[in-house]
Amino acid sequence: MSQPCFVPGRLLVPGEGVSPEQWACPSAGALSRESWRELEARRENAPGAMQLLVPDALLQRVETRERLTAARAAMGRARELLPRTVSGFVYLERTLPDGRVRRGLVGCVDLEAYGFAAGSRTPVRAPSALAARQVLPRLERWEDAALQSSHILLAANMDEAALFAAVEGIQNQAPLYEGPLCYGGGSVKGWAVESADRLGALAALFDPAQKPAGAALLAPVSGEEDLAAARAYWMMLREELSEAERETHPARFCLAEVCSIRSAGLRLAPAHRLVMGVQGLPLLAAFRSWCAGQSVRLEESPVPGCSGRLDFVYGAWQRAVWPVGGRWPLAAAVLEAFLQEYLRANPACFADRLADEGELRELAADGNTGVLLHETNEDLFRGLAGADFLPLGLFAPLEAREQRYELECRYIR
Repeated sequence: MSQPCFVPGRLLVPGEGVSPEQWACPSAGALSRESWRELEARRENAPGAMQLLVPDALLQRVETRERLTAARAAMGRARELLPRTVSGFVYLERTLPDGRVRRGLVGCVDLEAYGFAAGSRTPVRAPSALAARQVLPRLERWEDAALQSSHILLAANMDEAALFAAVEGIQNQAPLYEGPLCYGGGSVKGWAVESADRLGALAALFDPAQKPAGAALLAPVSGEEDLAAARAYWMMLREELSEAERETHPARFCLAEVCSIRSAGLRLAPAHRLVMGVQGLPLLAAFRSWCAGQSVRLEESPVPGCSGRLDFVYGAWQRAVWPVGGRWPLAAAVLEAFLQEYLRANPACFADRLADEGELRELAADGNTGVLLHETNEDLFRGLAGADFLPLGLFAPLEAREQRYELECRYIR
């Protein structure tokens, strides 16, 4: 067996008397500055994991360094805060606020198996190109940090029956933790996965050698920028290490949760496009002309081989087209390639992304055109089979209460 891209780790969890509601907190990237401070205002009743974190909303601010110092000090008390250890994975069942259940497996991504450079064919694949400004501020979290918690959620290109076959029946064991989550995040229940048989079966699932060459096995659906920051930090650190040290250094691995792309508890919604400064018919005409030059034809109804559907909306007018041909596997990617050229050629126009279809329809008038996308969960890996990145922001961020909560931790040095 080759090195799996997702492996067990030494995971730290709070003591038995500490409930998920008392410890776990929403994703460091999910909350606004105001919402984070509302949670902090609970003082001794604030979730314990918050003391280890500096949220995205408070990066690159005057108080960032002070907060990082406080987080490092809290990490020094890890043995007191996180006295229990799991040598393996944690299997969890997360009940979301609307009652849907998302099953997950908490472990460690091998950062040598992840890439976010153009043309990357790694088993753990970045869906979108990331700019340095998205990654560099998050590197501060890694510098001098002793612990990592994580809100990174990855999707596996397999159904739940295959992904969790190795942990079948584990619910009959005593749970590692169980209870509601703060901030209206539903509830969570987790079990330690430590037996050699279970760990061996799970390792085989994430072995690239047992999959088609160049296949994407995992892709981030939340926390993508933080996974990229972990990779960037590791690439800097590895230069200081010997080959033997690189094999086992804890910073080579990044804590994350894996769920199935087909989970009922994972609902990816496309972020529609609003193009401001142009009416619907001229924009569609420009799109037709551009597609013709790219060996892409636009059909008026779905046909075999089409890459998906796009709906151009302007006031009461709406026109659906289905791109066919070209090098882009998704209709959204065809649109994005067109818009990049169109906006460069028409600097008075600009585009925005909106997750809410109703809001888009309200704004798609008076010189602004909306384009409705229809990509779903299944399109994530269909798109990753191509050679290009998917459009940045193809899917809207998961709602804060549906994202992974920061719960388990691990040492990274």
